[in-house]
Amino acid sequence: MKKIFLSLLILFAFLAVNGQTDSLQQYTGKYKFPDGSPVTEITMTVENGLLMASSAMGSTEFKPTSTKDVFEVVAYGGTATFKRKEEKVTGVQILVGDVNIEGEKKDGLLLKEALDNLRLAKH
Repeated sequence: MKKIFLSLLILFAFLAVNGQTDSLQQYTGKYKFPDGSPVTEITMTVENGLLMASSAMGSTEFKPTSTKDVFEVVAYGGTATFKRKEEKVTGVQILVGDVNIEGEKKDGLLLKEALDNLRLAKH
């Protein structure tokens, strides 16, 4: 009985960690910020179950808060709010001190551009 309970406990722990990593995957990708911003691009990845942001200025964890799509920017004491359109992540707003920047997710834009180019090539 103890072995069954322990096996189930391990299985549920694995599924919980795996589910958290999967839910963070929706935020991964590259985000482009306007020229003149403190950073022009950040790359979001999931490393060891943590959502990480990397840019020319360094790396930091984006720690989930109790609000959907809102994360604490751990190293800089700010917040990141991911924007959605039709349930898909399309951008991010980062507030750190008096800096307020918004970036667009590049992955979706690149896919749209590629599809548009294919359509043009067929005509």
